[in-house]
Amino acid sequence: MTCNPFNNTPSRILVAGILVFLALQIRAAPFAYITNQGDDSVSVIDTGNNTVIATIPTGHRPAGVAIHCKLERAFVTNPESREITVIDTNLQAVIKTFGLGDGPVGIAANPVTNDIYIADWYLHTVFVLNGESFTVRHEIEVGHSPSGVDVSRDGKYLYVANRDDNNIAIIDTTDYRMIATVPVGKAPFGVTASASGDHLYVANVQSGDVSIVDVAGQKVETSIKVGQFPYAIAEDPERKRLFVTNQRESTVSVIDLAVGSVMETIGVGEYPEGIALHPSGESIYLANWFDSSVNVIDTERLAIVDEVETGEGSRAFGRFMSCD
Repeated sequence: MTCNPFNNTPSRILVAGILVFLALQIRAAPFAYITNQGDDSVSVIDTGNNTVIATIPTGHRPAGVAIHCKLERAFVTNPESREITVIDTNLQAVIKTFGLGDGPVGIAANPVTNDIYIADWYLHTVFVLNGESFTVRHEIEVGHSPSGVDVSRDGKYLYVANRDDNNIAIIDTTDYRMIATVPVGKAPFGVTASASGDHLYVANVQSGDVSIVDVAGQKVETSIKVGQFPYAIAEDPERKRLFVTNQRESTVSVIDLAVGSVMETIGVGEYPEGIALHPSGESIYLANWFDSSVNVIDTERLAIVDEVETGEGSRAFGRFMSCD
């Protein structure tokens, strides 16, 4: 009798097990969700091999993006169609699109609760959205033209950049009480909460600097000059560095926090905007609006190691990297 290896049950079970393991390994790679304003889409980048695995349609001219890791959803703001697009990060597909406000731009996810915070540029308001039911739980009055928003890692505080008021609002997320407003540079846009929770990093577009805010003291500790029109900031807490996108110079300024100055300036694609640290800490991903691409920077070598072609007009404003 001839033995047919394809009918060998234990072997088939072993092969199936290996395939499942490999699938899980592929699924485990963090993904970058890049909003493409020019073609109304999100490019999903598999950071394991830096390839686009999906292009997902959104509302009109998407800009902001936030990942809620526990809910396994990506939330996208579409300012011009006044909508929010919700993407299932397992299926890589849209599960909900709904209208909200007059101009939703900045967006952030609370890592502890189900709350999503959405800054409306025209209504001078932050909407508090339940990320599971998609219902608005609260509306917070803030300053003029709120842009970037971020949340402390313990989920207790919300930070809002009020661009036309030149300040940052600090809000208690338990009762939505405004704790303080902190004056910063001119036209603050991107705001990033430090991993330790004791500082905020603010990109001031028109004054060309980064304000480092002492959260407990509710004041600017120092300001550091960077390039022209700084837009967004990513922190590398292990190496105590900040990476700042400079729109009109097509550069990234690398700030040494221990010294308090720029240690390196890296040439990148044209008009860089959104920027995020990879969960491994080994690389920085940034979206180039005019080049329709994403650059990958090695955090140790401070050099571009890869470039990914995305959709038209990549912005990726927010924490666009999924969890590891």
